[in-house]
Parts: sequence; C-alpha cells; structure tokens
Amino acid sequence: MAVTLEEAANAATEALQSAKSAHKRIDALDAEVKDVRALANAVGRLDEKVGGMREDITELKAGVKELTNQPGERWDAVIKAAISGLVGALIGAVMALVLK
Repeated sequence: MAVTLEEAANAATEALQSAKSAHKRIDALDAEVKDVRALANAVGRLDEKVGGMREDITELKAGVKELTNQPGERWDAVIKAAISGLVGALIGAVMALVLK
C-alpha cells in the first residue's frame, strides 16, 4: 500500500492545521493561567488586608468597651463619695453626742 504524494500532502496539511489549533488552545490556556495567578495574588493581598482590619476591629471593640465602662465607673465613684460623706457625717454626729 503506497501512499501517493497527494495523500501525504493532505495528511501533512491536516497535521499542520491540527498543530496550529493546538497552539491556539495552548496560548489561550497560558492567558487563563496568568489570569488565575493574578487572581491568586489579589486574593492573598486581600487576605492580608482583612487580617489587618480584624485587628483594628478588635482594638476598636476594646476601646468602645472601655468608653462605655467609664460612665459606670464615674457613677460608682459618686456613690462612694456620697456614702463616705454620709458615714462621716453620721460618725461626726455620734461623736458630737458622745463628747457633749
């Protein structure tokens, strides 16, 4: 079974067309791989930023908690002062009666 020159040329043309098609698909895949790598890098940078934001939020929550506790601490100080004043006045009154 001998292959004619025309059949060999057709087979070579088909092989060349197939190779060109394969190269086009490979080039398209190369572009997609580059896009995926760029996306992975962007996600990595985003993760770093989110981690930083998480730390900032933790600090803000601690600050807010401290600020919300301050009025309560001030009220406690006022109550202590009032009780101390009343106790002092009561002791003074008792001492005045005793020493009279």
